Amino acid sequence: MIVREFTEKDINEMTVLMKSLCEINKQQFDEVLWKEDLEKHLEKNSNSEVLIALDRDNTKILGMAYFTVQNSIKGVRLGYISHLIVKEEKRRIGIGEELVRKIIDYSKSNHIHSIRLAIRPDVDDIAKKLFIKLGFENKLHIYELQI
Repeated sequence: MIVREFTEKDINEMTVLMKSLCEINKQQFDEVLWKEDLEKHLEKNSNSEVLIALDRDNTKILGMAYFTVQNSIKGVRLGYISHLIVKEEKRRIGIGEELVRKIIDYSKSNHIHSIRLAIRPDVDDIAKKLFIKLGFENKLHIYELQI
């Protein structure tokens, strides 16, 4: 498996992966907005990392992670994993773990104080166990109002 930052040629395959995640989660997916966001990431030095995991032949995307960095009011740098996706047929073989480990390494070398992510209550226990294995702790509960 190869993990690297995505390039322009990866956008269409990443879009298919993101769309499938939204379908599984019964969420709306705005393909145009998604592609625009990825293209903006490529255009400028953004506060985000978008990593993809590829098969050994470097031809198919197996998973991806979208990670953004923000500065708090107190100047503390916080990282957020907003999308961690692994193709359903490729789950449970270490792809998600490798993507998160790369994010942790990136965070350590870029003076990021903590990494946060939100998990829906109905996410399977294996995903939760992965984050606990990597040292994440359940600190916050997020409440959302759909408008």
